[in-house]
Amino acid sequence: MIQIDDAGSGSFVGGTCIGFYRPETNEYYFDIIPVELYNTDNFKKKLYLEDVVEIAKKAFIALRVSKSESIEICRGYMFERLKSWLTDEGFCWYVTQITGRIQEVVEKNFELYAINLGLPNDYIKFTRFPFHFHKLLRWVLSDYENRINLCKVGWKSWQNLKNVTPTLSFTQIHQSNLICLKCGKHIKKGSDVAVLEFYSNKQNFVYLHRGCKT
Repeated sequence: MIQIDDAGSGSFVGGTCIGFYRPETNEYYFDIIPVELYNTDNFKKKLYLEDVVEIAKKAFIALRVSKSESIEICRGYMFERLKSWLTDEGFCWYVTQITGRIQEVVEKNFELYAINLGLPNDYIKFTRFPFHFHKLLRWVLSDYENRINLCKVGWKSWQNLKNVTPTLSFTQIHQSNLICLKCGKHIKKGSDVAVLEFYSNKQNFVYLHRGCKT
């Protein structure tokens, strides 16, 4: 049996991880849909769904998937075009709730990928899985020029907020549990900090080391 799952399709930052797993032999195959397929033009064309098919073709070769194997597919829109391809190729598949080892591993793979993009591990835990859009927006706006190209900018939620312009102010911080969302390092209590303020679903305040903004 082959199980197919995805992780990261709900994360504003990064592409999407697609995973394939054969439980009997503990074999895995993973790949990432590049975030470029989520830019405004490509997202409208749903090219990311086409890429799922291309990833599946490589996975089936690598795992030597036979047409006698049953294929379990996670519920959700990500596999809309894959289902048609599987049917055309003569594979036996059905949609079900994917749980267990494959779900754990594909989510961990996406988390490691996101960390490699620059998201701090502690902040990933703070955003909760799947990564919360408005909390990730705070991280993106902390270093907009370098981070916006890591995002699914074709999303309607971003299109509605893409013109947001944070205001900048400076203050002294008296909390002891803050992390600078630009460099990812701890902000010492009593430090002078830069504050970015903007409104998305609520009023947001982002704290940075003063030196990270000046």
